[in-house]
Amino acid sequence: MVNALFRGARLVLGLTQRQVAEQVRTLVEAATGRESSFDAGYVSRIERGLITWPHEHYRQALCLVLRAGTTELGLAAKQVHHDHPDEVSSSNRRDVLAAALAALLPPARSLTRLRGADVIAIAERTDVLEHWDRASGGRVVRDFALRELHAAIDLTTASTTPTVRTALLGAIARLANLTAWSGFDAGLYDEARPLFQLGLTAGHEHGDTGLLCHLATNAARQEIHLRRPDHALLLAGQVKGRLPAAARSMLAAVTAQAHALNGDERQAARHLLAAERTYERVTDLAAGPAWTQTITAAKVGSDTGFARYLLSTTTGHYNPQVVADLRRAADAGTAQTRVRAMATARLATVLYRRGDRTEADHHAAQATSLAAAVGSARLTSALTDMHRAAGAPTAW
Repeated sequence: MVNALFRGARLVLGLTQRQVAEQVRTLVEAATGRESSFDAGYVSRIERGLITWPHEHYRQALCLVLRAGTTELGLAAKQVHHDHPDEVSSSNRRDVLAAALAALLPPARSLTRLRGADVIAIAERTDVLEHWDRASGGRVVRDFALRELHAAIDLTTASTTPTVRTALLGAIARLANLTAWSGFDAGLYDEARPLFQLGLTAGHEHGDTGLLCHLATNAARQEIHLRRPDHALLLAGQVKGRLPAAARSMLAAVTAQAHALNGDERQAARHLLAAERTYERVTDLAAGPAWTQTITAAKVGSDTGFARYLLSTTTGHYNPQVVADLRRAADAGTAQTRVRAMATARLATVLYRRGDRTEADHHAAQATSLAAAVGSARLTSALTDMHRAAGAPTAW
């Protein structure tokens, strides 16, 4: 059956099959580091209904190029003929330059009537960008995330139903969070702060407590990074109401970091205990909202380990549990490259401070290797701390 939705999305943007293929091929090659065979014939087969569910890399690129979600493009997880994509493991994906992405993609469609499918398409594109952020760092996606945010905000002038408008506010809050987070991760702190506030405002209007928690804890992480623990505690204190267990664990871990930076051992210990005990009750991350699925055991271990590290450096009292937490996060087989790289760098730093140079050198080499694929000012800062510790006398 002919895929009229896909063809229509292409024609609305004034793109030929060859132009779509060229843009998809460029994106896929940037993401995978390998030459792609995607061509105009492939686009033609999709439009003729011969391919109904392209490979993941192709689907993501098509959604970005045609500025639509898989449903809006008429794609379904059932293939008439098997696709033969370029099979590449996630570990071989290279950094994707945000500037190249922005230059490749056409401007957003001007809508006078906003539909639920339009908001779903925004969510699917945000999924792609969040994935790239976790794998390659904020420098990779910041420019494109900002462009997507502006496009989503422009849609608030379109006529729609109250339900779709509420969904759009949630999409804007999520995009504001991604844009602010990627800016923070890229070291653009002054730019990130008002974007976090925009997300919190949209999130409050949307009414999703979990989404507000995600925004508030990410904003608090920036304040902790900038050594402003009282500001971080104010942000974390905004989160009220019921939350999934994974979110409550993350909130407690971030709150512990802020108290640790203040040198408050009692409050830091209380929230660390809450973070760990709450996470023990997490049974199925996949059943929760998409953003909670990133709160893996490795991420929580990295967060609690960092809190104990901050407490140790602030008070001068070394806590041996910090090594166990960071080692668990560093050794985890997580696809979140930045999480593993941060944990590994912090583990090496602690080991250098403790005088365990042989193991520290091993983890330092791993952290440096992982960091090569991640564009993150936060990670650069962690590596700087690691190298400083390597050259300093034993501190503990």
